[in-house]
Amino acid sequence: MFKDMKTAKYKLGIFLAFLTFGCTKEYQVEEPTLQITVAKNTVKAGDIVVFNFDGNADFISFYSGETGMDYAFHNKERIYQSNNVLSFRSAKYAGNNTDCARLKYSTDFNGVYDRASIRAATWVDITDQFTIPPIVGTSATFSNSGDIEISNLFPADGKPVYFGWFFTTQANSQRTQFQVAEFKIQGVVTQDPSLSGVVYDFVDCAFKLVLGEGFDGVTVSPVPNVNSTRILWSGTFANDTFKEGWAISAPLHKSEQVNLGLDKPNPIKIVSDPESASYQYVYKTPGKYLATFVIANSSVYGRKEVVKQIEINVEP
Repeated sequence: MFKDMKTAKYKLGIFLAFLTFGCTKEYQVEEPTLQITVAKNTVKAGDIVVFNFDGNADFISFYSGETGMDYAFHNKERIYQSNNVLSFRSAKYAGNNTDCARLKYSTDFNGVYDRASIRAATWVDITDQFTIPPIVGTSATFSNSGDIEISNLFPADGKPVYFGWFFTTQANSQRTQFQVAEFKIQGVVTQDPSLSGVVYDFVDCAFKLVLGEGFDGVTVSPVPNVNSTRILWSGTFANDTFKEGWAISAPLHKSEQVNLGLDKPNPIKIVSDPESASYQYVYKTPGKYLATFVIANSSVYGRKEVVKQIEINVEP
């Protein structure tokens, strides 16, 4: 009887091992079989490149080889030497205070946001370097300021720059409202100005509004203010006394480099999509590109990925 029990346990062990092996094999993720070809590797700019598919894959992602979609930078950030470029949008409307806003900067502001500290600092007016609209209508119509290179404004010793909007409403005048939005500093790549990334956006600049004595004890609607998207200079509709105010930024430092991050692919198929016989893409700029397809099969049991690349020559 003891011998029969040993034999039964042995057979059970063999059966369980076979069952386990069979299940493992049944749920094993297979390597994708997709093959990719093109009819020709040399095309004209603007022509459609047809990548032909033969086989299957759960997921397909495409890197064209162009800047921003280059597989060589899928796991390596694009970091470049850059210049600092300032831009914003502004609107001036209603009333008769044509010169109600001036843009200035300081390198010796003490960072205390009150009237005395602002007045004690040295401020350099740079308004004329930008496009500021005239009074247009009675509601906000925004204009672009232009893109102005400001790297020379930053001190060589690494100290920050503060930007300040200096606002005024003249006595015995009608209120003119002024808005500033999208105030930002971009890092523009030195070797390729077509590339840029935001160094400081409007929220980063963190403007704070300080009102002058003309607002003391006066009911104003709407009150000049700063929110998460814009600066608003306003006041009483019929103004009888001189009023001033300032919107001063946080300390901003010069950036020598800009990080454009990782290049991203175009996802062209996920597991729920039907199989496709081809993928089409248009290269608009002449050059040599390494088109890359990342193809994968994936499930809860694992993932198998294959990278396939095809060189495409684009002629003018």
